[in-house]
Amino acid sequence: MRPLRGPAFLYSLGSIPRSARLAFGSPRLATAAPRRAILGALLAGSLAWAAPASADDIDQYLRELQLNALPGERAPTFSLPRLDGGTASLAEQQGKVVLVYFWATWCGYCRKELPVAIEKIVRERRGQPFTVLAVSIAELRDVVAGYVKGAGVTSSVLLDGDGAVAREYRVRATPTTIVIGRDGRLVARASGTREWDGKAGRALLDALVAAPAK
Repeated sequence: MRPLRGPAFLYSLGSIPRSARLAFGSPRLATAAPRRAILGALLAGSLAWAAPASADDIDQYLRELQLNALPGERAPTFSLPRLDGGTASLAEQQGKVVLVYFWATWCGYCRKELPVAIEKIVRERRGQPFTVLAVSIAELRDVVAGYVKGAGVTSSVLLDGDGAVAREYRVRATPTTIVIGRDGRLVARASGTREWDGKAGRALLDALVAAPAK
């Protein structure tokens, strides 16, 4: 896998197999107990589904989406400038399911996924306790603004100008998506594109949105 134009610590990749994805894991974010134990804790505790979903169901969604389950610890907090002005913080999203979508305009896979699949779920889930924070990594505001306007992106676009938040989340490739539950805890991680608007993606997000915020 060769690096593309952009920060030296970033690569651009699409949907990749598990063996390759694990290379981008984080000692802090990707070191987790066995998936079964994580799912059991979620079902018994912080995520009590309004529409009951078994551990086997959730396990199936994660496997179909090729997501890496995360240990359920609190997501690292951050505050970043918004592309449209002001600032936004992760703390402000408490009570919502959050997809933190790390991307760059030079990433071909991001340019295909962000204005299509990601934009679709943003539009479909308006009014739900759900949001996407599209974090642009180490790019100039004008460059990002030009792309966002042309692509019709309506997600909340944040500017990680020096890449500090991307490094905090151990992002090594674009796109990388971090899934955070309504309780503010880490649920899963994806390196590369995923079918968020597909059957398994919809089912997973439905289950997370149905969970109470605690």
